[in-house]
Amino acid sequence: MNEDMLKNVDLLDEVDEEKEGSLTVSDNFGIMLKHYRKIKNLSLKELENLCGVSASYINRLERGERRSPTISVILRLAGVLDISSSVLLAAINIKEPQASEKISLYELLIKHEYLLNGEELSRNAKESLLKIVEHISQCSWSPNTRVRDLLVLSELIDEFKQAV
Repeated sequence: MNEDMLKNVDLLDEVDEEKEGSLTVSDNFGIMLKHYRKIKNLSLKELENLCGVSASYINRLERGERRSPTISVILRLAGVLDISSSVLLAAINIKEPQASEKISLYELLIKHEYLLNGEELSRNAKESLLKIVEHISQCSWSPNTRVRDLLVLSELIDEFKQAV
């Protein structure tokens, strides 16, 4: 979104949301939102400045404390964060993507619920699993960094094991 479009737009927060009417989003919406914000390397305040939604409200959405944003908030956030429509729609429970559609591993982890040893993964476990996949995909894994990469990976696995 371009900044000129947002100059005259007031910041939206939870009070505005209740006035406008809203959708119910899945718990995965917050995980998805935080993941894409981190990919863009944006702070909550920077995202607020780009999309006109208050940082505190975005934070509550990410933590799953607020689960009823309006479609305008969802679209503003998705526009700034370049979230694909299939991921966005799955997170707001409108429709499932078509079976033939290819999605990234991140999207797969964000969109669905998982069982481990017969029990559903908690939000913290899911976030930890996402961090593991992010680390694996982003580490350089060269002879000079392999030991450090393994150490970080083992710490992330410890975090995941504590969450399950």
